[in-house]
Amino acid sequence: MKLLSLTCLILFCRPVFAQNIDSTALNNLRDAALEFQNSEIMRSGSLAISVKAVKERTNVFGLHQELSLPSASTLKLVSTATVLAVFGGDFKYQTFLEHDGQVKGDSLIGNLYIRGTGDPSLGSDRFTGFLKSAELINRWVAALKKSGIRHIKGKVLPDASFFDNSTVASTWIWGDMGNYYGAGVQGLNFNENLYRAKFKPGVEPGDPATFLGIEPAIPYLTFTNQVTTGERGSGDKTILYSSPLGNRVVLTGTVPAGQATFSVKGSIPDPAEYAAFALKTALGNSAVTIYDQNLPSPGAPQSLNQRKVLDEYKSPALRELCQQTNFWSINLYADTFLKQAGKRLSGQSDFDNAAKAVTSYWSGKGADLRGFYIKDGSGLSPSGSITAGSLTEILNLANKDASFNDFYKSIAVLGQNGTVRNLAKGTKAAGNVHAKSGSIEGTRAYAGYFTSRAGTLMSFTIIANKYMPGSQRIVSDELVKLMSLMAQL
Repeated sequence: MKLLSLTCLILFCRPVFAQNIDSTALNNLRDAALEFQNSEIMRSGSLAISVKAVKERTNVFGLHQELSLPSASTLKLVSTATVLAVFGGDFKYQTFLEHDGQVKGDSLIGNLYIRGTGDPSLGSDRFTGFLKSAELINRWVAALKKSGIRHIKGKVLPDASFFDNSTVASTWIWGDMGNYYGAGVQGLNFNENLYRAKFKPGVEPGDPATFLGIEPAIPYLTFTNQVTTGERGSGDKTILYSSPLGNRVVLTGTVPAGQATFSVKGSIPDPAEYAAFALKTALGNSAVTIYDQNLPSPGAPQSLNQRKVLDEYKSPALRELCQQTNFWSINLYADTFLKQAGKRLSGQSDFDNAAKAVTSYWSGKGADLRGFYIKDGSGLSPSGSITAGSLTEILNLANKDASFNDFYKSIAVLGQNGTVRNLAKGTKAAGNVHAKSGSIEGTRAYAGYFTSRAGTLMSFTIIANKYMPGSQRIVSDELVKLMSLMAQL
């Protein structure tokens, strides 16, 4: 068994407010953390923990809290805290249907545009009272026809110029980008930038799976199907390979036997182009003639005031988008928030500069961000890293912001909702610990807040990295155990 030195314990595990922290509970947390760190599962890995009192920003417990490790999806807490602090929970995205020409009779001499301002929820089916993608298309068709236009002597075009052209982070891996969780971010997002591919599994494991097509239909995408049939109950084991610069998709992996059909989600390579395609198709089906002529077009953002707006559509409030992001770990939303915050804070929305802007924002508020090297807003990049201490620093500072109540409510509660709804039931952590989960290959993490027995709000981060392959379930159980012990402080 590996043993950590007494010096290490003195440096990284020290209680504060002795009158408020139960020493027995603190010792139990320390002993459990050291036992797990010294276990065979973590023999070649690292366990990092940081627990701090929020208002006082003082350490309650720490273990390897200055090691820079992958954040996984706990990074979404930074993205949501930042965008709420900068824009406020009432903020709503706007999407415009507009044209840049003249209407003569029933003809538009110009181009029709769908112009986005980054809304990641446009056309999503997650929100009650908001339009799904097909309903939005119908709304835009109706708006055009209401204006009296029956002929378009130009093109139907997407305007995604609100953000830069780098839709994916340069550090994302090839095996992620074709799948729904690796969808790129544009100034015009649509239907969460995903499609559903349907398969008919074979009879026996190893049999080819028949590709039945995708929904929504995108005829300009081409598919090469290499998917086979897996064991019954094996779930979605597919990997979809595509590039944000092309229209070819290679389908690989397995779908489970024993089901009539099985659907998986992929990412649309160019969602803005798809939105324009879907509108153009619907207009044609509604007897609106589109001539696709190349007409002079303002195009550039500085000429937007020359366009006439036919329809304006607003998103749900930002607080609702952030709650969905943290409850269900939506990468697209978190990466949109990074770009949005980067554009507001620095004028640049590309991943690298937006990451620098967000880092500078929290550093400027006094956070110690040594070892905080983020590459995106979602934590999908395997080369991005943070320290457990730096994340709790940001969580503590977020408490001082006017938007904190919205941020706190956006984080799921153990044993109750979101991705952590089934964890820690029957323990002191259930109903108390607000936690964002995180998982990428070789890393399991949780971060958020809990309230101590004395009523003190605490922040925490736990990261287990490079544990023994195949031990994900055990690692997750150990991290839940640690959160349960925290809740007893």
